[in-house]
Amino acid sequence: MNILDIEDQFAICADRPSSLIIDGGKRLMPTLSIMIPTYRRPDMLAQAIRSVLAQASDIDFEIVVVDNDHSMSEQVDELIRQFADDRLRLFRNSENLGMFGNWNRCIELARSEWISILNDDDLLHPDFVAEMFSVLKKDPSISLLYCRSIFMDARGSLNQQLKNRIKQGLKNIKNTWFLPHLSRIPISHVYMDAPSSALGLIFKRSHAMQIGGYKASAFPSSDYVFFTMYFLNFGASRLNKTLAYYRIHENETANPATGEGFIAKNIQLRRALEKHVDVPPSLLRQYAQFYALVTIKQYKNFWNIDLDLPRLRREHGLSKLPATPFFHLSRLVLRLCFLFSRKK
Repeated sequence: MNILDIEDQFAICADRPSSLIIDGGKRLMPTLSIMIPTYRRPDMLAQAIRSVLAQASDIDFEIVVVDNDHSMSEQVDELIRQFADDRLRLFRNSENLGMFGNWNRCIELARSEWISILNDDDLLHPDFVAEMFSVLKKDPSISLLYCRSIFMDARGSLNQQLKNRIKQGLKNIKNTWFLPHLSRIPISHVYMDAPSSALGLIFKRSHAMQIGGYKASAFPSSDYVFFTMYFLNFGASRLNKTLAYYRIHENETANPATGEGFIAKNIQLRRALEKHVDVPPSLLRQYAQFYALVTIKQYKNFWNIDLDLPRLRREHGLSKLPATPFFHLSRLVLRLCFLFSRKK
């Protein structure tokens, strides 16, 4: 089965209901539902909620926490009550639905047509809602809008190593001076770069339901697959501003098995995308190999974890890791091919 085929993921957990534990009750039809799936992280959850409550916007939004675990229910219940905010609602699943099963439950429980999913260990910039809805109000044709995000450590501090500061500085210059403020992203962006995760996205609930939600079978790349399916059916736009923060800490991503699954699913995703682009498949597959190998190297640098490179090579037919200039050359060649294909 094609990884991009539409399947009803909501039916999988239909027999495992969620109970409404705390209901602020005031906002029956909000403009935006900010959904926070949570699992055993009440301290980080508190910070995520604060980042939403700090939004400098007059947009009417609800904050819905969906707890995927019963072991810390007392702590989570007390935490939500302490905020004493009528925008807050808390649901608890009768059973653990899995990460992406819980994200799908978030989609189902949202009362607004516009949804943003915020993981309990991530944060939003105070201008996230205002900036994003400023764009959405001006262009009603946009169905999905996402912003840039930046990495932070578990304490909420930006990584301050000199190498990373220089890299981020150069990236900021590129983003500010060479990329448009707002752009409709092309298929080349989805294929060549990692599709967007859930962080920093605002999308339509009805469209998410139409494509079946987040696919559990695509774990750990279900968010990338969801974004790609949404893009192929409804399009996507990017706001060139950093308005969200992804926190680095010991979580499922740091598991070697997760990293190897991530590599495998992203190879599968790019192969499924081949029929959607007018570029020679041999060139696309060569680039997919380069991208996978470079990602393996980055995984080591970022998480300090060694993936089983020999096995990944055997299973996916990967060659040796290319030198960095060859990878950048392949990107340039592929970009030119995409540009040419669009002009035909």
